[in-house]
Amino acid sequence: MTTLELPALVGTNPLGFLAALGVLDVADRHDGEQLLLRWSDDLRPHAVVEGVDDLGTLVDLVEDDRQQWIESPLLTWGPDGKPLDDVKPSAEELHTWAEHLYCRLSEHDHAAADLWCALLAEGAFAGRPGTGNDRDAKPTHLHFTAGQQQFLKMARELAGRVDRDRVEEALVGPWRYDSDLPSFRWDLRGERLYAVSARNPSTDPPRSVPAANWLAFLGLRFFPVVALNESLRTTLCAAPWKSGGSLTWPLWHNPLSASSIFSMLTSLPLAKMGVPEQQARGLSTVLQAPIRRTDQGGYGSFGAPIPVFGGR
Repeated sequence: MTTLELPALVGTNPLGFLAALGVLDVADRHDGEQLLLRWSDDLRPHAVVEGVDDLGTLVDLVEDDRQQWIESPLLTWGPDGKPLDDVKPSAEELHTWAEHLYCRLSEHDHAAADLWCALLAEGAFAGRPGTGNDRDAKPTHLHFTAGQQQFLKMARELAGRVDRDRVEEALVGPWRYDSDLPSFRWDLRGERLYAVSARNPSTDPPRSVPAANWLAFLGLRFFPVVALNESLRTTLCAAPWKSGGSLTWPLWHNPLSASSIFSMLTSLPLAKMGVPEQQARGLSTVLQAPIRRTDQGGYGSFGAPIPVFGGR
């Protein structure tokens, strides 16, 4: 079976991990052969896939898939025909959006419905009863954008403007950080810190790795959300939403399919597993990164991950 190294998708960086899952999601839906994913045994473990002929074939697959998303009901639906810019619809809009998705399930719209289930859940609300937004939907814990950075609007721009060169950059690098296309703020390396800058970095336009962000957006499918007592729970994300949360994720050395990885992420209590069980399941490490948000609970970012198990 052909093995392809994807050195730019580093598993200790949440953006690299999510983007690798996005690659697997694309191949799982379109490729005739099942793609398998594992992580290299390096100081900076990177994605290794099995089941694709070469890099060009994989890039073509990602590009063909991206173009189908441009007209997806996930990105284009909105009340009165105007697409939603963020994943914070009212309860009524949320219900109508769900009906719209599930009433037109073509092969590609199945992907839209699966990804929708990783963004929000009916019955999970942003505010407490009596507040102004108490019936607005609460998005995934991995919603890090706010203000002018609106999640779905950003996804639409990436779907429309990422190109083949950017996909290759995302997969094999080097990551150039020279694009003004949107960033979902999942990249540990992309955060602009005042402490290491001669001036306030907020005045600088953010630079991104756009195709990595696009693939990571697709990778959210492996982190579905559910409503529990009107609160949102996101797979492998510790509550609460506004502060004190974290993301836990594993790396593994045995090649796994998309369905096996989905089952592992959604059914195993990774942070609570004992070392023998983790080793028996082929996990090389389990990482946990704190989720930090601004005081208003808007913009988010990841702190440095620490190994819960394994690591070097």
